[in-house]
Amino acid sequence: MLGPLAAWLLSTSGPAMPCRSSATPLVTCREHYRLSPGAVQRVYRSGVPHTDRTGTIQFEYDSASFFPRCLYHAMAGSFQAIKDAGFNCVHTWEGYGIRDVIGELRSANLQLIKHWPSDAEVSAFAADSNILAWYLNEEPVAQIYLDAQRSGDSTLMGRRYQDFLSRFSAIKALDPNHPIFSLGTAWIPPDSKEWWDRWSMAGDITAHDNYCLLSTTTDFQSLATSVPLAVELNRERKPMWLTLQAFAGTAERKSGLVMPSPDELRGMAFTAIVHGATGLILFALDSKVTREGLVLGIAPETPTAYGAYSEATPTEADRSRSLWAGAASLNAELTRLTPELLSPTAGLPYQVYYSGESHTQSPIRTMLKVRNGRYTLFVANIERETLGVRFEFAGDIRSVRRVNPDGSATALRPDRTAFGDSLGPFGVGVYQIRFARGRDT
Repeated sequence: MLGPLAAWLLSTSGPAMPCRSSATPLVTCREHYRLSPGAVQRVYRSGVPHTDRTGTIQFEYDSASFFPRCLYHAMAGSFQAIKDAGFNCVHTWEGYGIRDVIGELRSANLQLIKHWPSDAEVSAFAADSNILAWYLNEEPVAQIYLDAQRSGDSTLMGRRYQDFLSRFSAIKALDPNHPIFSLGTAWIPPDSKEWWDRWSMAGDITAHDNYCLLSTTTDFQSLATSVPLAVELNRERKPMWLTLQAFAGTAERKSGLVMPSPDELRGMAFTAIVHGATGLILFALDSKVTREGLVLGIAPETPTAYGAYSEATPTEADRSRSLWAGAASLNAELTRLTPELLSPTAGLPYQVYYSGESHTQSPIRTMLKVRNGRYTLFVANIERETLGVRFEFAGDIRSVRRVNPDGSATALRPDRTAFGDSLGPFGVGVYQIRFARGRDT
């Protein structure tokens, strides 16, 4: 149910995630704006690798384009509520076969990511319009590394990688159309970078999870590192799906992992997007299955307990329900912005400046999109600090509108070639920009 890394992190003896902690020194820049040197993300100039509803990969946005907004460990009986919250695909609990859930999936109009499909399922559903992708190994590098450490078998990684390739080929022989992938981790075990690279490139989709929100987290540098690494390894030719943290450990785990707030989830999502994510999966729906694994997920009506399974406090259940509402709002925002998200990155030169205190040298990250000659700037503050931001372009700006999370817009006043704003902790900015003269893309 839980992958090896998630289970390890939820234990009291697990390692800290690769996010910065409160012990990291501050970079102080109170008096003046300072250049954020690594802010501007330039991937996808020639098109964004993404899929349609059945996993066919494409690079140009059109009416068939699909940005996955998925929920992990969906349970039968929950699909309409999941759809109503704006999700468009699910990973179902591994205890279900496809035939157990396909009718409900069709009724809710949800796409399915099927984990470890059998040959019979692949053959029977190869042409089914509700299948998005086939999912094989979960957190393979982390799992195999831990297994090899326990067993002392230094050949284990190579043998299981070959097993994956064999299974990949067997599924392709039955269904050449749907994509196949494994879901890795942001964490790279010691001396395992080469294997992390291989697994990240082995599937039709590159995908991993990044659970970086601890009680001590001060920035999302981990997200800003793992996503572009996977995109670069695949030469910007494969969709990049990221699994984000929408859970916490239950009290028995005494874990440092915390349930994100809606703002933190939005910050993680847009940090991933501006670095190249073209699909998001939230882990996980709260149920008796997740509670059995000592995990509190999200749900519209999270109870404190499911019978004898691990309990949550009333406060924890409230946070779960709050994040469900936050996920629904995020899904609505991503739905509105999908045409821009899946459009090419603009080549216009611009610089990004910030004011305030930071833990990183480049706390603001941006991606400028162009669609039909219109520009949209996506901005993520990767730090738990309020920062002033300023964006400077080569040409005069006619108008700027900040697009708010609910779809409304607030006009900002440009200063000739520049405009500024303020972003709260892990804040996000979405700006529609019109230049005084036509600009090259």
